[in-house]
Amino acid sequence: MRTTKKPLALIILSLVFVVTVLFLVNEYKSERTETSEAVYKETGELLDDVADEANRFGNERVGELELIAKYIAIIADDKEELQSFLKQQNSKMPFLAGLGFISPDGEIMAADGSRFSVKEREAFDRAMSGHITTSELFNFEQNPDLQVTAISVPVNKDGKVIGVLSGVISMTDIIHRLVSDTSLLGTVYLIKNEQVVYTSGDEISEADSIHKSQRILDGIPNAPSGVVVEDEKSAHYLFYKMAWNDWITAVDSAGHPDMEKMSAKRWHYTFIACLVLIMSIGSYLYILKLEKRQRRAARQDVLTQLGNLVKLEEDVNYFQQEKQESSTIILLNLLEFKNINNWAGYESGNQILMKVGKRLSDGLVERHTTYRIGGGEFAVLLPGNRTRKQAEEITANLCDLIQRPFESVNHETIRLKVYAGIRNVDVDSKGKATQFINDVVFACQEARRLTETPYAYFTDKLEQLDSERKLFVKELSDALNRGEFKLVYQPIFSFKDDKFVSFESLLRWDSAEFGMVSPLEFIPLLEESGMILEVGDWIIQEAALQVRKWRSEGFSELYVTVNVSVKQLLDESFISRVQDILLETKASPDSLVFEITESVVVEDSEKALQTVTKLNDLGISTALDDFGTGYSSLAILSLLPFQYLKVDRSFLDDLDSTDSQAASVLRGIVSIASGLGQVTIMEGVETKEQLDVLKEIGADRIQGYYFSKPVPPNQAFKLL
Repeated sequence: MRTTKKPLALIILSLVFVVTVLFLVNEYKSERTETSEAVYKETGELLDDVADEANRFGNERVGELELIAKYIAIIADDKEELQSFLKQQNSKMPFLAGLGFISPDGEIMAADGSRFSVKEREAFDRAMSGHITTSELFNFEQNPDLQVTAISVPVNKDGKVIGVLSGVISMTDIIHRLVSDTSLLGTVYLIKNEQVVYTSGDEISEADSIHKSQRILDGIPNAPSGVVVEDEKSAHYLFYKMAWNDWITAVDSAGHPDMEKMSAKRWHYTFIACLVLIMSIGSYLYILKLEKRQRRAARQDVLTQLGNLVKLEEDVNYFQQEKQESSTIILLNLLEFKNINNWAGYESGNQILMKVGKRLSDGLVERHTTYRIGGGEFAVLLPGNRTRKQAEEITANLCDLIQRPFESVNHETIRLKVYAGIRNVDVDSKGKATQFINDVVFACQEARRLTETPYAYFTDKLEQLDSERKLFVKELSDALNRGEFKLVYQPIFSFKDDKFVSFESLLRWDSAEFGMVSPLEFIPLLEESGMILEVGDWIIQEAALQVRKWRSEGFSELYVTVNVSVKQLLDESFISRVQDILLETKASPDSLVFEITESVVVEDSEKALQTVTKLNDLGISTALDDFGTGYSSLAILSLLPFQYLKVDRSFLDDLDSTDSQAASVLRGIVSIASGLGQVTIMEGVETKEQLDVLKEIGADRIQGYYFSKPVPPNQAFKLL
């Protein structure tokens, strides 16, 4: 996960962010282009309207003043009528700031009756020479704050200029009224003589006006009209155009609300991109958190919250390879802990496991870490270098901690047995954590065989033994394929029939590597490795073929007993495989008896009952083997439908007469079995005295060296 999911998540989230940004940029560019085009178009239209209005207004005023001048030529000699006429015309023309007649001497008769001298002498002189002129800007006499332009029209009478008609106009008022009435948007500038006369924006700074007017004036020499691009990205344009009487009209798109919208959209899209980035970063951090939690969960036991096998391996490698420090691994195995789950319940079992973990965590002064490997297996890792004696003393203390009484959920007192393995890991030890842990597991297994102490220290001798054991297991795994397994048979004698009525089949291994191997050495390994399933099927098949052969040779009631392991009996496919063997060998079901130890009942009584019942339904009888070696034997007698009861040889050790205590116990067992309809078979009979006592107390059948050791099939047939 550390090498795949995190980079993948980073790539995906990065792609999401990049795609989102590209999409937003594309959308913004598309909208910006549309907005820019709209602003460009509307700003240009506004400029055309303003310039056209300025031209129209100027031309119309000139025409109107020419008509007035013609009438004034008629009444010019009558000063009162002239004054009245000027006043009347001025009131009809609100767009004129003022109207007046200038006499040849330069005196102005204003419409409001005031008299003052002409200011724009140059324009007046040109008008007196017969030209229609327009003055430069000047401050209006009646309103000094207002800058105006005077249109001067000569008044002709009898071919002679007798004066000048002056119409004062404010282009500022005209443009302002136009901008107020139009629906087009933008900021309008009116420039005359390199001076900004008017701006429609109330918030336009003087510095900004000067800057923009200068940009426009710089462009005038190249073209009388045009566009100055201030900022194409934000659709900021300055449109300008020469109008009437050298007035420059300009429109700045900066006042266009669509530009404000674009700015808002830019920040909106930026916000979305930042939000996606934050969400991507947050998602990645969350993934890292989940990954960290998963890594921790993968290294932590769910029940006890202690580290697990993965964590132990990591820590061992850390101390040896990274920290360059020696350490000691102690593995503790609770002996047959699964039995506690079966009779005390899983709740009690889990509670005990948590208490064991706490005792191991809190029970040592030395710096250490506790782990639960699985089931009833715990481990303790001790950093630092220590002697074998020190490690064994610590292990003994740990074993003592675990073997102290526990109280279960049901307030029952539970005592545990434990065995432990110890492995010292030096800095220069060859191998990795996996190998070191395998070593300590082997030491733990060896500790189970010891009687002096419940722990074993992994030494060179154990390492050699471990190598031999691995070779042993390897050879064992190939033994069936190489044909090294064989069955031997020990006869079972019936008092009632006074003859041998059956044989117990027993497995032997004649190894090419090790010679004849004791069943006590290899059968437990078959159980532990799971090979017993395949080998067990082979045993049933061989026994079935052998008894079928013997029956065909005249012993029609002979049967053979076969030992069935716990793993076989609890395997889901066991019954179907037995059926297949019966079909293949054509053996009669009543020619086989399956011997089952009481440990299978302790393992899973419900499953055992189902399997034994199905075997009986097939016609295969069952026998309870090694009766008397477990604590629940009497209960098992009534729990499962066995047809035979094989009594363990340990009852015969003190059997010397019919009056002995052992004989009384055996008499009771025979009586109970008889009451349950079970046939008793006494194992381990070796003397004539034992035979006589067993016959006297009513035993049904006997088996042991008194008659014969287990022998090959041909010798067994001779016994018949």
